[in-house]
Amino acid sequence: MASATRASLAKAQSALKPLLAKADIKFAEELFGIGAILASSAQLRGILSDPSAEGNAKAEVIKSVFGKTASKPSLEFLNALVVLRWSKASDLVAAVETLAVHTVASIADKAKKLDALESTLFAFQQAIDTDSDLQFALADKNASADAKAKLVDVLLKGKSTPEATLLVRRAVVGANKRRVSAVLASFAKQVSAYAERLVAVVTVASPISSKQLARLERSLAKSYGQSLKLNVEIDESILGGVRIQIAGDVIDGSLSNRLNAAKLQLA
Repeated sequence: MASATRASLAKAQSALKPLLAKADIKFAEELFGIGAILASSAQLRGILSDPSAEGNAKAEVIKSVFGKTASKPSLEFLNALVVLRWSKASDLVAAVETLAVHTVASIADKAKKLDALESTLFAFQQAIDTDSDLQFALADKNASADAKAKLVDVLLKGKSTPEATLLVRRAVVGANKRRVSAVLASFAKQVSAYAERLVAVVTVASPISSKQLARLERSLAKSYGQSLKLNVEIDESILGGVRIQIAGDVIDGSLSNRLNAAKLQLA
């Protein structure tokens, strides 16, 4: 991320903060919708990210394009974003998406559903990674966005919070050329950043007890000096032990890794 975009994103997050007290799902949906329209039009995002264009001219463009579909708070917030300096036009699109995710995280936090949000994002990501039929259905270029959104709703019905359903749906319909699982992972990382904690993916060959998980969480939190969210995945191929991915580190204590190391020593 270039310095101009980094500075503008920080200013945008500060501008968003007072809006979060009254923000609801509709506001977050509007931000995602604005981001989708910007992503679909190179001309529009070029105009709105052009540092040489006057703020009043940009405001007229925003009113013309979004005036009938977005609320006053969304329009005012977008006006605040486009007067900031973005290194690339695509950075404005990425910023709108990031701020929409941040809004959803705030809504979930107020409803005490932040843990549920993180867990659902991880679970759906795992489902995609392990189900080739689901991967195909979500990546099918012939399927409409509405059809994919309805599939998400069916899969999550009765199993998800409104906040999590929104993020999963947006990850699916707004993936564009990105892999859906990669978008979900990015959303999960942003939600964890909002919660100011690290996420560790713990891979085990079979389920472990809540006591073992709590002990592992305390140990990792102490080592990294930060609170943690543990996401557990089952992978019988590691045979035993545990593999941990956290903050760019991989701690591989799996039995399969130890056996491979032993084979290399004997070779």
